[in-house]
Amino acid sequence: TPRYEYNFRVDLAYKGFDFSAFFQGVGQRDMWGSSSVSLPGFNTSDGAMAQTFAGDFWYETIVDGQVVDANYDAFYPRAANCAGSTSVFNMQTSDRYLLDMSYLRLKNVTLGYSIPEKVLNKAHINKLRVYVALENFLTFDHLNGLPIDVEEMAGYSSFNSSNYNSGRAGVGAPAFKSASFGVQLTF
Repeated sequence: TPRYEYNFRVDLAYKGFDFSAFFQGVGQRDMWGSSSVSLPGFNTSDGAMAQTFAGDFWYETIVDGQVVDANYDAFYPRAANCAGSTSVFNMQTSDRYLLDMSYLRLKNVTLGYSIPEKVLNKAHINKLRVYVALENFLTFDHLNGLPIDVEEMAGYSSFNSSNYNSGRAGVGAPAFKSASFGVQLTF
C-alpha cells in the first residue's frame, strides 16, 4: 500500500512564455517482486534475464585452480534456474528482494509561447500560442535499473476479484512516455 502520496505543480509565466510542471510521487511503498524482471532466476526457462541481474551477480572464474576473475561484492547470488518456484536456491523469501517502490515522477511538463497581440492584429487573429508538452519523461526511483514501472499495481482487486498482472510485480508494461507539439489559435 503506498504511503505518503504527494504531488505538486509549478506554473510560471513571463513576457509571453509559460511553463508548467506537475510532479507526483510516493514516499514509501515496499513490494515483493515476483517475476523474471524483479527476481533473478524466476521462471527463466526462456533464457531471458534483466540486465540488472546479468551485470551484478556473484561469480568466480577459475583457471588451473586459481581464481582469475570474480565478483564477490555482487548484489545478486549466482544465477540459477528455479523453474518458477519460490522455494529453492535464489528464490527463498528475503527482504533482500523487497522492492523500494518509492518515487518522484515528472508527470507533465509544458513550455509555451504566445505571440504578442500587436503582431497578430494584422492577421485578424486574437491569440496564437505554440507549445511542447512531455508526459512521464523523468522518474527518480530506487529500483537500480530494474525495468519495472513504479506506479504498477500487483496483486488482486478486492472489488471484482480481478487478478492484476497475474498477482506479480514486474510483468506490466513500462510507463508510457509521450511528446506533443501544438498550436492554439483563436480568431
